[in-house]
Amino acid sequence: MPSRVLSFAAVHLCLAASCLAQQNVCTISDVPVAVISVSGDVFRGLAAEDFVGRTQKKPVGVKSLAFDDGPRRVALVVDTSNKLSADSRRAEKELVEVILAGARPEDTFALLSARGPGIDMNFTADHGSIIRALGVNESRGGKDPGVLDAVMTAIEQFGGHQNGDAIVVIAAEMEGNHKANAKMVAKALEDHHIRMFGLALGLVTTKSSVAGGSMTSTTSQGLAWTTPEVGDIVYNTGDEHFFPLTVNSGGMVLGVMGADPRRDSNMSDARVVQRVQQKARAVSKMINSFYRVQVEPPPGSRPEDWSLEISETITKHSQPMLVLYPHALGPC
Repeated sequence: MPSRVLSFAAVHLCLAASCLAQQNVCTISDVPVAVISVSGDVFRGLAAEDFVGRTQKKPVGVKSLAFDDGPRRVALVVDTSNKLSADSRRAEKELVEVILAGARPEDTFALLSARGPGIDMNFTADHGSIIRALGVNESRGGKDPGVLDAVMTAIEQFGGHQNGDAIVVIAAEMEGNHKANAKMVAKALEDHHIRMFGLALGLVTTKSSVAGGSMTSTTSQGLAWTTPEVGDIVYNTGDEHFFPLTVNSGGMVLGVMGADPRRDSNMSDARVVQRVQQKARAVSKMINSFYRVQVEPPPGSRPEDWSLEISETITKHSQPMLVLYPHALGPC
């Protein structure tokens, strides 16, 4: 009998130790963090001690980081609505071509059309086939999927997670969905560790229907900054989902067409074409390179919201830095 008791105790202790080990492992989260300039260039050479993380006024430990510029899987969700202007359609083609031109041979792309006719393509390394498919106005029959519907389909196509998975939405708005909504998409992006980027063909608002309240311009959330290159003016009117879905997932949305009525959107103007190309190159750089940062939340917390910034010792001697990171620390 004593030996059976000792055996039971030993098993119990082993199980307890195993659970404790799992709990310790699960306190560490691996998150993608892009530190970029206003032109979209990525800052290299940062160390773990250069980051400051907080949640609920408690510090989030940054344990280690590694620069990641490996192969990427990118799903392009393109608005093909017949309501788009001819200039917007030309801008879409230019955006896709520039993104593909900035890709490496090992990068794979998928194409999904939304709000209008078109064809979808699964992930392929044949970048030319994406360009050819973009020009095909093939009727699907039935209702065309909305942009968020197409984003959910893209998430399913990724299957298992790979570092750097990203979705780029090129669209005027995100209304008219049949199955998906913003909260559903936000959760799916978080669960699958996918960053979402946007190239907006219309106005976007900083009002968040996903997280509640308003998004404000800060050093770490520099997506609402007004700058001559990346920022553009982000209005309080326009599509309400574009901004929060991108920023909360660790991505960014840039205004391309219609973001500033003071600017001409004529794609016959070389200056407009140059501006469109610059936006696409900036997003391409953000996708291609980022830091994989291991962070440790405070004991006993399950934070849904946190902040990450670059330490003042770095920022006071550097040009402005924008920090893009998933705003929720999900389960490991």
